[in-house]
Amino acid sequence: MASEARPPKTNVIATLRERGLISQITESGLEEQANRERLTVYCGFDPSRPSLQIGNVVPMILLAHFQRAGHRSVVVVGGGTGMIGDPSFKSDERQMLTAEQVAHNAERVRQQLSGYLDFEGENPAIMVNNLDWLGKMTLIEYLRDIGKHFTINHMMAKESVKSRIESREHGISYAEFSYMILQAADYLHLFDALDCTVQVGGNDQWGNLTAGVELIRKTREAHVHALTAPLITSPSGAKLGKTESGALFLDPEMTTPYEMYQYWINTDDRDVGLYLRVFTFIPLDEIAALERQQAEQPSSRVAQRRLAWEITRLVHGQAVADGVAAASNALFGAGLGSLTEASLPYLAQAVPTSEIAASALAEGLSPLDALVQVGMQPSKGAARRLIQQGGLYVNDERWSDPERAITRDQALFGRALLLRAGKNRYHLLLVEE
Repeated sequence: MASEARPPKTNVIATLRERGLISQITESGLEEQANRERLTVYCGFDPSRPSLQIGNVVPMILLAHFQRAGHRSVVVVGGGTGMIGDPSFKSDERQMLTAEQVAHNAERVRQQLSGYLDFEGENPAIMVNNLDWLGKMTLIEYLRDIGKHFTINHMMAKESVKSRIESREHGISYAEFSYMILQAADYLHLFDALDCTVQVGGNDQWGNLTAGVELIRKTREAHVHALTAPLITSPSGAKLGKTESGALFLDPEMTTPYEMYQYWINTDDRDVGLYLRVFTFIPLDEIAALERQQAEQPSSRVAQRRLAWEITRLVHGQAVADGVAAASNALFGAGLGSLTEASLPYLAQAVPTSEIAASALAEGLSPLDALVQVGMQPSKGAARRLIQQGGLYVNDERWSDPERAITRDQALFGRALLLRAGKNRYHLLLVEE
């Protein structure tokens, strides 16, 4: 099935180059061809874990740029290769997953990819699972049709393989050693089935990508392309995507939307322009304007706020991004005016939260009891002193009378009480639903 010959909308290679998204590209006329005709481009994602990390977003954005330029994008979920594991730059053998685990992870990854690519409309992306063809391949077919085109000498020269072979402690199994061949088989299959002529990926995948290019050249006498994105590093020296709690995952159960948003809000001024170009689709002139605003008013963090909102929207959708932004603004300077009832769950992700019975609030809640029960003060005496010194706020209202009961009249949306002790110690009380 050949790609349509209609011309693309924009010069996608120029776009990627301007945004700093090209590390290596095969010297085979990709830019010229991409300007003449609609290409089919693919990228594979490893389902060895139930969630992608933020670093996986970069090759995903390569694929999205191709789609936005009018090309056809294909997502390959590695249900087959995920059962083997890519040895690239891993110090030891991956734990083998069961078929059920891989299938579960593949479905989770598929859901996470849907925020970046349009799977509907006039130019929908396609999602396939390489288990569908690799799982049917016999050992004889693998060795005769694919394996005979690879020399052991070439495979052992690959840096990531060489480092494992030289490691007496870990070594490398034949299964992981063969991963390059399986990924090349993917490219060959997609070339035959979908007329796919471009594979994109991260820079650590260059050896695997070019192996597919060579396999198609040898078996089909055709010229196809490979393109990689650079490893994104922080100009400030910070390691991208690492938080106190670990990696920054796309799955909201592993990294909450609030944590995702707050990570980007805290971006160093030196990094924010780079991240806007790489991780968002904001036009370059608009990014330049945001950088100027940020330089003129550093305390506004206008560029960081836009970055955080855009990435959270791509990962979790606009409604979640709006809710998280409102929760963040409520805690960091803008007050509760922008808070909506829909944003309460994200506020609960940001601060310690407890539920209270509706009857307790109807009867009137003692601020002294509340402060002690939620652990904001060690005793009623300490709570009383805090209030008398003007240190307690209930939904941004200074609470000066320790004997005055808190009632539903003070509750936001009739159910939320944000207690603040001092400048930044918070606790959210939510009426049980």
